[in-house]
Amino acid sequence: MSFCGKKKAETVLLIAGIDAHICDECIEQANGIILQESKQEKTSESKESELLKPQQIKSFLDDYIVGQDYTKKLFQFLYIIIIKE
Repeated sequence: MSFCGKKKAETVLLIAGIDAHICDECIEQANGIILQESKQEKTSESKESELLKPQQIKSFLDDYIVGQDYTKKLFQFLYIIIIKE
């Protein structure tokens, strides 16, 4: 079961962390929040300088998600991969 309460059968993807799981919908929602927040803070700098640092991503996620450090690290990694594509 994920931290949002969904069971594996109710999700497309359920990523396991040490103490909890995160579903694909929660990942998409968190990504949307990060993108929305980063758009609000945009400056005229280049795209490379707009890329959030892993520490910034974790700090942001810490405001919304309690614990689940493994999942946060995984999300940081996925965010960087998606943004660089």
